[in-house]
Amino acid sequence: MKRKVLLGSLLAFMLTGAVITYVLFDKDPLVEDTAEISKPEENKSITVDKKETIENTYEPIPTSGPALWKNEAESLSSYPDGLDQITPHDDSFNHYLNNVYGYTFEYPADWKVDHHQVPYYTRFFSDNFRLDITVQNVDKSWTTPQGYISETIESVSPFIIADNKWRLGNLTIQNVDYTREMITGIENDMNYYSYYFITKNNFVYTFQLKSNEAEFQNKKTELNTLLNSFSTKPIGDFDLNAKIKTNIQMNDLTLRHEKKTLYIPKNTFMMGIYTPNSYDIDKLEASIKQNIGLQMFYKAINSDYDPYTQELVDKNRVPMITFLYQEENRKDNQEVVKNILNGSYDTKLEKWAKQIKSAGSPVLIRPGNEMNGKWSEWSSLHYFNDPDLYKLAFTHIVNVFKAAGASNAYIVWNPNHVSSPYYQWNEAAMFYPGDKVVDFVAMTSYNFGKSKWKEYLSFEQLYEGLYWDYSRSYYNKPLIIGEVGAVEEGGNKAEWITQMFNDLSTKYPTIKMVVWFDETHPPFDLRINTSPASLAAFQNGMNRSSVIKKIQETN
Repeated sequence: MKRKVLLGSLLAFMLTGAVITYVLFDKDPLVEDTAEISKPEENKSITVDKKETIENTYEPIPTSGPALWKNEAESLSSYPDGLDQITPHDDSFNHYLNNVYGYTFEYPADWKVDHHQVPYYTRFFSDNFRLDITVQNVDKSWTTPQGYISETIESVSPFIIADNKWRLGNLTIQNVDYTREMITGIENDMNYYSYYFITKNNFVYTFQLKSNEAEFQNKKTELNTLLNSFSTKPIGDFDLNAKIKTNIQMNDLTLRHEKKTLYIPKNTFMMGIYTPNSYDIDKLEASIKQNIGLQMFYKAINSDYDPYTQELVDKNRVPMITFLYQEENRKDNQEVVKNILNGSYDTKLEKWAKQIKSAGSPVLIRPGNEMNGKWSEWSSLHYFNDPDLYKLAFTHIVNVFKAAGASNAYIVWNPNHVSSPYYQWNEAAMFYPGDKVVDFVAMTSYNFGKSKWKEYLSFEQLYEGLYWDYSRSYYNKPLIIGEVGAVEEGGNKAEWITQMFNDLSTKYPTIKMVVWFDETHPPFDLRINTSPASLAAFQNGMNRSSVIKKIQETN
């Protein structure tokens, strides 16, 4: 949620460079080495005795498509076996079978494969193309096949260079090609795209090809050959949580730096806050008679360094800085992602990084949250339906911080719990930039009360499914609730807050930090003190020993 577009949103560890102590999971990674991508060694760099430390050296990730796709393919997830299968067909082709969505085809054996997020997408790629495959059941998105296709291509319609439709047996295929201008900040930028929408009954199998001008037609030829072998199969029945619920565990989290250390023992979490007026946190602390250990605030991507960051550190709080992909005092921000990639904001970001480094204390950096919502100007709807551009911009920002030596800057990636539009190609997983550039994965979901469309949702109803989804999709990452809040109307807010504190320390061991969004957006009042009972419930929660309230001086 970003403040200027909140109402729009209502409508709709491999750490990158630090000395830490972090006990994660015992896991056999699902990603298979079927296409020349090195399979991560079991437990390498992620599972250690909690008396040891991990010292990671960050190597900048090139801002290129192939480097990004390789990083994503090597990222870890924890899905059950058998979601898909790859078998040799002959010396030149492999056979791919997707059991989640029930389709199969043959593809060139030299294509690399990323299938660590099969419930969301499967990707084939090389140094000169990528092919993302998603499947949309239009009944679940309250539309028709043509309605889905029309909405998907609407934002790229000014750039379409070809649009054709034909029948292939019992399938209807629509092919839409489009292009965009080159972005100089991307190494070997690929700016030609081709959609193939394959419709059968209420399912649309969506293939998005991306390549450069020189290879575009060759890759389309290969894709047309692939389509000739395409067929549908019965859909498998899988318990996606079976593996993660068996293996998940979390122990102590320690972020140790020169001056200050954040220590969060197992079965505890740190409570944080966002307030529109940053200094209102002091008033809230006085009301509840407890320290609040974390504070989130927003800054535009071209902002000067804010010394309030150091003030928070001096008060033994963890700053979380949300960098919006928008410029100060500017209404039209359609060029910001491109400007990030071209380095337009590097000088100011470097100053942020150097000041944060000098703080010698953990600082959280949350770039471009809610990228899967159409209310965000950095969503792929505003950038050629290409999530790579968001991910490459995200990676560029991380590279700037790490190049400045800010190993105490921890990177938070934070989508919204609801994707808008509600299509598979816009799911959060499509925007994940990979394990190498993300330290914490954050969730955002609110209780906006009872209405004619929905009931008053409990904390468990909001976060249970989301927790397990993120735990299996981003397996080796500790979790944060980046934004949460509740209203009084339609239920019992005090009981809701009490349940939140209960559940966080007992049901969700990998959630290590939580940020309450303490603000009013009429008609939704998310503030903690909307009633004496709600304020008392929050105070009682903060009094628990399971809540970490401050960072410590480093011994």
